[in-house]
Amino acid sequence: MKLSRWSSRLAAWLAALLLAHAGVWAQQVPGLQTEEPSPAAAQEDFRPGRGVVGQGEVLVDRSGAWSFEEVRSRFGSGEGRPSRPDQIMPTGGGSALWYRLALPAVKAPTPLMLSVPHAAMDSVDLYSPAPQADGSSQWLLERSGDLIPVAEWPLRNLTPAFELLLMPGESQPTYLRVVNNYPISVHWMLSGPDSFHDKDKQWHLLLGVYIGFILLVVLLSGIHALSWRDSIHLFFAAYVLVVALGQLALTGLGGELFWPGSAWWNDRAPVALTLATAAMLHIFLRQLVVDRDVPWLSRSLLVLSLMGAGIALTFVVVGRGRVFAMATPYYLGSMATYLAVAAWYAWRRPRVGIWVLAAMVCLTVGSIFPLLRTQGLMALSAATQYGAQVGAALEIPLLLLALYLRSREKRDNQARMDALTRTDPLTGVGNHRVLLQRLDSLLVRQQRDPGAGAVVRVRLSNAIDIRQDYGMETAQSAVVQAGACITAIAQEGDSVARHRDGDFVLILQGHLTRDQLTDIGQRLIARGLSESPALPPNTVLQLKIAVAEAPFQVNEATLLLQSLGTVLGELAGRSGTALRFVNAAETRSVPPTQA
Repeated sequence: MKLSRWSSRLAAWLAALLLAHAGVWAQQVPGLQTEEPSPAAAQEDFRPGRGVVGQGEVLVDRSGAWSFEEVRSRFGSGEGRPSRPDQIMPTGGGSALWYRLALPAVKAPTPLMLSVPHAAMDSVDLYSPAPQADGSSQWLLERSGDLIPVAEWPLRNLTPAFELLLMPGESQPTYLRVVNNYPISVHWMLSGPDSFHDKDKQWHLLLGVYIGFILLVVLLSGIHALSWRDSIHLFFAAYVLVVALGQLALTGLGGELFWPGSAWWNDRAPVALTLATAAMLHIFLRQLVVDRDVPWLSRSLLVLSLMGAGIALTFVVVGRGRVFAMATPYYLGSMATYLAVAAWYAWRRPRVGIWVLAAMVCLTVGSIFPLLRTQGLMALSAATQYGAQVGAALEIPLLLLALYLRSREKRDNQARMDALTRTDPLTGVGNHRVLLQRLDSLLVRQQRDPGAGAVVRVRLSNAIDIRQDYGMETAQSAVVQAGACITAIAQEGDSVARHRDGDFVLILQGHLTRDQLTDIGQRLIARGLSESPALPPNTVLQLKIAVAEAPFQVNEATLLLQSLGTVLGELAGRSGTALRFVNAAETRSVPPTQA
């Protein structure tokens, strides 16, 4: 109960922390401002060594067919309106956004980097003036975005970026054309080359650490699947790999490093892999929470997984169209399903389920912001851009911990089941099958080393008297106490087991003299005669002991046990004798009947 309460508090703390960070991300990231700075302020604040949010004017081309000259004319006639970095623009449906950029004035030739820090944009085109030798100028068009292979971008990068060279007295503006398949807020950054590349290295380092973490999780899952013989770790490894591929596509690293020559896949990968991730999570949860009592739950999760795979495959083959509109409802429904299933599982198995629930909360909270962005309900911010990555980064280790606890419980249960087949249920010592196995091993060893080992058979001779005087429960306590006395005498390498007729057998290792064996027998008898708080007052254990010392004269465990049993039978009629050694004649004369 204490662990469950502590786990619940930790899960709530993680969710609250993620929500709190999401609320302040937009204020912490440079350039994501809540107030619109003027173009003059942008020029005044600009320093080549750091980045600032670019300013300018915007026009919305709802037809998506305006020519560049027509756009210049419209801006010249005053149709443009000031752009706001936090304003959600009506992209999608074939429309395009045109920006006239307000670049800072410089006193000397100044190299700059213009970047649009948003991965998965369809098209980002830059029209910049290119001065000619005769004093005239032409317009240079540079294109980037998902509809173009990353290898053909002007600068191979996580997100669209362009190199500019500002000249003193340059009067012609620069234009930017943006196309995206859903409403989005657009902002661009101006920074010096050193600052841009330093930040780019930091992002690549962070994503490299993330990839290394994912590969480590996959490796651990594979090891756990083999060592614990639990296939759910393979499902988890497959899910983590799909998550990693989806995050690579969403951050732009996949297009930059893994498929730079495929514009077709670079355009489809973010949505297709996101749907595949949702489908794989349904399969993983199905394997995790499968229960004989609720077969409908397993079937429902399987159906949802097949639906997600079908939508993803259709999106890849057919393209966007109406298929893209199906992705968001499916993803929202999946989120609700994850939370519901995880809450039910936490109720059924709190020790494991609370961690699964915490993982689903982190994933859901982190994924809400990108979904709100695609619906045009939130502007571009660090929360909308990196919320899914942060949520996945928290979800994966939580699920890994849940799987570890689940596998440990399963392993402990299996160990207990195995123990039931090898131990005596009353005393906890080895059962008759274990006894025969250990005796056979000792007999095989004696063929190589005839003087090794000894066998001691112990019988509680007054067990019937205790049962008649005090009842069955006290008689069973007496048997348990006798087993404890024998176990206390055993040393490392020795074995204690119980014969099927109720006697105890102590199998001793090493080379033992008769004096040592006699001492062991006397100590057993003394322990039995000591009063125990588990027994009624003045009640002691009368132990009868038969000892077979090496070398044995028989080569079968059953014959050896029977010879010891015969000696104990003879001791039962002698009140003054409690210990006797089995001589060679007695072991040879035992008929080959089953012990």
